[in-house]
Amino acid sequence: MSSVLTIRGGVPLTGRVTVRGAKNLVPKAMVAALLGNEPSVLRNVPEIKDVEVVTSLLQLHGVTVEKDPITGDLTLDPTNAKTASHTAIDAHAGDSRIPILLCGPLIHAIGEAFIPDLGGCKIGDRPIDYHLNVLRQFGAVVEKRPGGIHISAPGGLKGAKISLPYPSVGATEQVLLSATRAEGITELSGAATEPEIVDLIAVLQKMGAIISVQTDRTIRIEGVPDLGGYNHRALSDRNESASWASAALVTRGDIFVEGATQRDMMTFLNTYRKVGGGMDIGDDGIRFYHKGGKLNPLVLETDVHPGFMTDWQQPLIVALTQAEGVSIVHETVYENRFGFTEALIRMGANIQVHRECLGSVPCRFGQRNFLHSAVISGPTQLTGTDIDVPDLRGGFSHLIAALAANGTSRVTGIDIINRGYERFTEKLAGLGADFDITSSE
Repeated sequence: MSSVLTIRGGVPLTGRVTVRGAKNLVPKAMVAALLGNEPSVLRNVPEIKDVEVVTSLLQLHGVTVEKDPITGDLTLDPTNAKTASHTAIDAHAGDSRIPILLCGPLIHAIGEAFIPDLGGCKIGDRPIDYHLNVLRQFGAVVEKRPGGIHISAPGGLKGAKISLPYPSVGATEQVLLSATRAEGITELSGAATEPEIVDLIAVLQKMGAIISVQTDRTIRIEGVPDLGGYNHRALSDRNESASWASAALVTRGDIFVEGATQRDMMTFLNTYRKVGGGMDIGDDGIRFYHKGGKLNPLVLETDVHPGFMTDWQQPLIVALTQAEGVSIVHETVYENRFGFTEALIRMGANIQVHRECLGSVPCRFGQRNFLHSAVISGPTQLTGTDIDVPDLRGGFSHLIAALAANGTSRVTGIDIINRGYERFTEKLAGLGADFDITSSE
């Protein structure tokens, strides 16, 4: 059974939405609980598919996960951690890339880990080589087996000096989760320093880890033999906040995003202001609105933190289709992020995608035939069409395009959006969107 979302566009979105814990932190903090020898409590947890997947994976490995029915807080107790069957892990693998992050904690907890062939978003193959190389540097033995990879460390994991060729968030998380209980000191240079990484470090420090972040993207971890539990409130999801901000702009609406935080979104807020979006920043959230009048074109490049996040780019491109003039977006983080523009072009947007680097940031994708620069000319009137959601952020972008468009759009594959946007259809209804959901066989 899959759902079809029928959207009748042209209605400005107005009202309030609440954004809870970050999709890019919460599953990782749940995995971190495996490292402790006592229960941990995680607060501000969103109801998204990725949390369900990690809950199941942890339960398979003997971790007790209890959810408070009122607050949604999770209590995770790892004291009976054990090896899970390959087939059971396999059943969940298609849903998420999280299994790869379980490796370090599982080796510390039970001496081995098994990683089935990985799923996740369709934006590219996101190689797991980074992760495996990192684990090898800690002294892990990696064996390819039918259906997946077996990882063990007969002599335990040892501290290592690791340098990343690119500040990969996943590889940085892998190092943090593996090094905290490894024997000796680990030094990671070229680390990612996103707010979600810093929040994961805060979780690990609460458990008893000794981790320092230096100014030059170097993270130093002194291994400790044992860790306790944590009690932590997850930081808000800045991606979801930015998505609702773009939705307010595209539909000429006015949305107060409760839980949006200025500190983690500064780069986005600057860009939003340049485009011509209005905002009022409060202690409990940020109001985003269309000020009337014209939107301004932009030249924009995505980059690792503190740059403009790749996850912010897709919803913003929809807004740029309504700006007066030519905008250029250069994607330097993910190679295949512009596939979603095809649906926008069918809706009437004027977007050209190029292989060249149209920007100044030195980029890994230049001369490699990836379509990673986009030229957007506007404003253009969008018209409703049939859309199949390609990936999480692209899917949400299609959604807001359909909400702004003239006429009716039918959107399929919306279950992907549930992976990262909590109760998004309820939130849309609360903002006055005109839609209905039907099931299709």
